[in-house]
Amino acid sequence: MRTSATGKWLLCRVPALAAALLVVPVSGIAQEQLTRMGVVDLDFVARSRFLESEALRAYEARRAEIIAERDAIEEEIVNLEQALVEARQDQNRPLVLQLEQRIFDMRRHLSQFVRVMNDQLQREYDDLKTSDRFIGALNDALEYVAETQGFALIIRRNADLLYWDPDIDLTDEVIAELDRQAARR
Repeated sequence: MRTSATGKWLLCRVPALAAALLVVPVSGIAQEQLTRMGVVDLDFVARSRFLESEALRAYEARRAEIIAERDAIEEEIVNLEQALVEARQDQNRPLVLQLEQRIFDMRRHLSQFVRVMNDQLQREYDDLKTSDRFIGALNDALEYVAETQGFALIIRRNADLLYWDPDIDLTDEVIAELDRQAARR
């Protein structure tokens, strides 16, 4: 008897299908031993822990300076645009060309300024979060929360997570443990 290609495929897959069906009843037992997993918003933890720190105050002051400088550049662009409107109304072609070039240059400068300053601020903030003292305390707090609440795995809550149950968000518990550790010192 000749078997078709579909028949051969089916014959090759029967053992795999049978094995899969044998595993199904066992999965009920395995469900009882699921690993508990939690998530923590480390950015929120870092912000809350450094709220009163000198390092965060210096970071926030630097950030405010950068925002003020950005706002000043944007204001200058608005003033130049207003002058451009007036130059066009006066039909002052040389001034129009000069202002258009100046606006173009200022917008390019603003774009570069924002990019560079945002990168610098992000590095400074990351440095705050990765200080040895903070990392040590965070690891201790994570370990304590995991052990006391029976979590075998705690992952960082970030944009890659599509969904998590709020019941496994341990951010508040980790912050409370960090506060408790700080009070002991």
